[in-house]
Amino acid sequence: MPRSSRSRESGSRRSRSSSGRSRGRHREHHHHRHGHHSINSHLRQLYRFRQKQKEKNFKAASCSMIAIVVLCTALSEPRWVSLKGGGCTIGDVQSTVTTHLDHLGAYQFFYPGKFYAADENEQSLYQYGPSPTDYMHNCVTYRAVVLMKVIITFTFIAMACSLGGFLLDLIGPSRRALKILRRNAILNIIAVIMCVIINMFCYWLTAEVQALQKHTKVHIGSKVNVNFDISFFLVAAAGAVGVLATGLNCLRRYPAYDDSPSEALLDDFDGMEGLLAPEPDASPLANIPPPPAYTP
Repeated sequence: MPRSSRSRESGSRRSRSSSGRSRGRHREHHHHRHGHHSINSHLRQLYRFRQKQKEKNFKAASCSMIAIVVLCTALSEPRWVSLKGGGCTIGDVQSTVTTHLDHLGAYQFFYPGKFYAADENEQSLYQYGPSPTDYMHNCVTYRAVVLMKVIITFTFIAMACSLGGFLLDLIGPSRRALKILRRNAILNIIAVIMCVIINMFCYWLTAEVQALQKHTKVHIGSKVNVNFDISFFLVAAAGAVGVLATGLNCLRRYPAYDDSPSEALLDDFDGMEGLLAPEPDASPLANIPPPPAYTP
């Protein structure tokens, strides 16, 4: 009997030591998996940081910022079209006090405006502001007013597109749709197209205003000059800077294959860690179950 009890005690001690070793192996495996998870998380963060740095284009962003500033200056500049030799004046509705007007600007067309019936001495009477003296006499036609308002609208569109291109180049988003917009400089291309359309409408505007000025000139033999002014050239400069921003994006070298699957592989590997078998112990006899308790 004493020998049997000692055998049972030794068997229980061996079983307790075996369970302790299995718990130790489980803890080591848990720490090992946790270490793998932290390393993979760090690798993903490093990968995303590098991808974001690759997508940024500070040179193109600088060009877009310059284009925005130039377009804002063109819109606030009072001289879009210069007038000389015609009968364009501003004053009250009765033309008792009038002043010769030598330019047209965007600020004169932000107000809704209204045309009034003209008498036999004038062909056009347009109210461009709320003041009693904000009347244009023989300066613009209805088509010219519509053209100027379209020019203002397209200028705002060009500014918005340049701002979008600036943000994409500055932030460098890694999403597929935004990446396509940035790499192909689509917003910058739209801004350049808007600048070209603005200058085309400016040409149409000068032709329309020049035809009216020739019919309303004070002297029969006087020469009428209707030319582009500062804002026209500023819009052209903004378009040129937009072309430069487009070239800096489209001509930039990118990898032939996108590196985005690397992050997906890291995520897949992270999810498969729970399916992996635990690592074997160093001792080949560690996984052998303990022998049964001795019975006489």
